[in-house]
This record gives sequence, C-alpha cells and structure tokens, in this order.
Amino acid sequence: MKKLLLTALGAVFLCPAAVADSAMPADLDEHIMDGVQGIHSLAFDKADENFNWILTNYPGQPYGYFGLAVCSWARLEYQEEQSSPELEKEFIKRTETAVEQGKKWIAKYPDDAYAHVCLGGIYGLQARLELMQHKWVSAFLKGKSGLKAMRRALKLDPELYDAKIGPGMYEYYAGTLGGFLKVLNYLFIRGNADDGIKLLNEVEQKGHFNKMVAKLLLIEIYTQTGSKYSRPDLALKMAKEVRAVYPDHPLVQFIEIVCQYEDRHYGQVRELALDFLKKIEEGKPDYLPRYYSRAYTALATSYLAEKEYDSALQHFAKAASYTSKEKPNRWAVWAEVRAGEIYDWKGDRASALTQYKRANEYEDLWGFKDYISAHIKRPVTMKDFPGQLPPP
Repeated sequence: MKKLLLTALGAVFLCPAAVADSAMPADLDEHIMDGVQGIHSLAFDKADENFNWILTNYPGQPYGYFGLAVCSWARLEYQEEQSSPELEKEFIKRTETAVEQGKKWIAKYPDDAYAHVCLGGIYGLQARLELMQHKWVSAFLKGKSGLKAMRRALKLDPELYDAKIGPGMYEYYAGTLGGFLKVLNYLFIRGNADDGIKLLNEVEQKGHFNKMVAKLLLIEIYTQTGSKYSRPDLALKMAKEVRAVYPDHPLVQFIEIVCQYEDRHYGQVRELALDFLKKIEEGKPDYLPRYYSRAYTALATSYLAEKEYDSALQHFAKAASYTSKEKPNRWAVWAEVRAGEIYDWKGDRASALTQYKRANEYEDLWGFKDYISAHIKRPVTMKDFPGQLPPP
C-alpha cells in the first residue's frame, strides 16, 4: 500500500479538529492553536511547550495529550522519516497516555463531542503507525475504535463535519484493503471506499479545522498507483493549492513531486527534485540532510519511468549512500530495492539479488521484509513497471 507521507502530515493537521468549542477559554484556544502552528512550521519544541502549558493549566484536557502525541508523530515522521526506534517508543507512550486520559475525561464529561473526536484521533494516530508497519489487523482494530469515537461525536453533534474524517478514512481503507487481506475478511472488517471518498470530500468542502486534512487524504487516494480511484490530475491541482499555503514546507513540496510523477510529468519531477536538493545544500530551514535520499530517489524514479536505467541506477546509488546500519534511512533502503528491480528488468538476476539481500540486512522499521522477500523469490518483470515513487 502506498502512502505519500500525506496521512502523517494529515495527522498533524488533525489536531485542531478537537478545539472548536465556542465556549472554550481564550487562553486555552490560543495555546492549542500556537501548538498546532508549531507543528505546521516544524517547530516541535514550541509545540510541546504549548501542549504542556495546557496540561499544567487545564489538567486532564484531552487536547494537551493529543497534541503531545501528534508532536511525537511529527518528529518521527518529519525529522527521522520513521527511522528512530527511540522516537517511536516516545510516540507509543504518548498515545497510550492520551487514550487513558481521554477515557477518563469522557467518563466525567460523556457529552463532550470534541473529546470523542480527540479520542478517535488518538486511535487514528496509532492505526497510522501500524499501517505503515504493515500490521494490518492491529491497525484496523485501532481504526474501529477510532471510528466508534468519531461516530459518538457525530451523534452528539451531527453538524460536526470535522468528525466525519474518521469514518471517511475508515470506509476508504477498509474498502480497499479488506478485499485482498483474508484475515481482515475473516474478522468481518468491511468498508465502502466510494462512501469514504464522499465523506472526505464533504469534510474538504464543509469542514472547518479538518479541511486541509481531508484535502491531503484525497491527494493520497488520487495518487494510489494502479488504483481505480487514481486521479493524478486532480491530485496535482490540489497539491499546488496546498503548496500555495505552505510554499517552504519540504514535505509539502515533496507531495507535489509525487503528484507530478503520478501524472507522468517526469521532467517536472526532476526540476522540483533538483530544487529540493539545492535547498538542502543551502541549509534552507527544515530541508534536512536526511532528505537527500528521498530527493535522489525521486530523480532516479523519474529516469526509471522513462527507461533511462543507467541514470536511474546512478541516482538510486546516491540515495542509498545516505544511511548506515546503526541508523537506517527508509528512503535509502527503498532505493536499494528499486535498484534491484532495475537489474531484474535488465535480466541481471545476480545483481538484483545482491541489492535485495543488502536491503534485507537493515533493521526492518517499516514493514519492508515481505516486499523484499517476494522479490528474492521471483524476479520482478516489466509488468511491474514503472511502479510507485514512495516506499510501500
């Protein structure tokens, strides 16, 4: 399953969904919004300070715990590209605390619709990590818990459009994954992807705090390689709209790169990727050296799509060089796998196996093992060409 890192970004924007209470004290609202803006701008220390202020001055508020969990997610996703066991442990601890405290709050205030949205969002964060690690059953069970909380919020306030994002996500992912995962079918996990997309469009059109989340999720859906729901032209239009709001956000820029790729504008992919590299080299704020691998992977994949295999291999090699066994980089390991696929396409099975086995030597923090094992068992063929840009 492909993800653009959009859902992770969406989790960041999801945080304000639980704050729109007109009766909320002005200082509480201000600190929540300052914390959210800190995450938006990748100023994570600032975000943590604001959410901790909430817990000090408004003990037990779910917003503070949810905000801290989102901040941990953002650090793991943005700063470390899902490649830090330490940050992952912090994230898991914060989400567990957030669930516990959210339940305590709801026990006291069962009719607080926003608290239910908050709890649903926390379960959603947990499910996102497990989806990225290909822990399908656990992810969907968390998703069901989140869905229950969101539906409770909507029962309390039917016009709380932001709460529809949870059911929208669940319906889409359950509808598209459940069909081929036998264990999920066994557990009677079902969904309707068309209904999910309709709900997400409703949030994007009528929601307040979650309009951006819905837009990002729709971009992800519309850029699923090989999906019947793929609409890369619309995704690209939406990505440009997001980038107009956040022009200097590295991951928003990368979203546009992926959309350009899916819409087969390979020259534009290279132009944007080279600009991305330039910003890293110039030390532009938030364009971290850790992003070299993703930028070179984008370049390489654009050449791969145009069957310029030597150029693709050259840039995949550059992407793969920015990693180590001690601190593996998700995009660098993915570049090793893609290089192996090129060797398979060229008929050089020995070199392909060398690449796959090298990639398999890294600690699997991202659920790559099954994907790599399938490549080791059988050669990749041209029917798999050119494949998606991001890691699975």
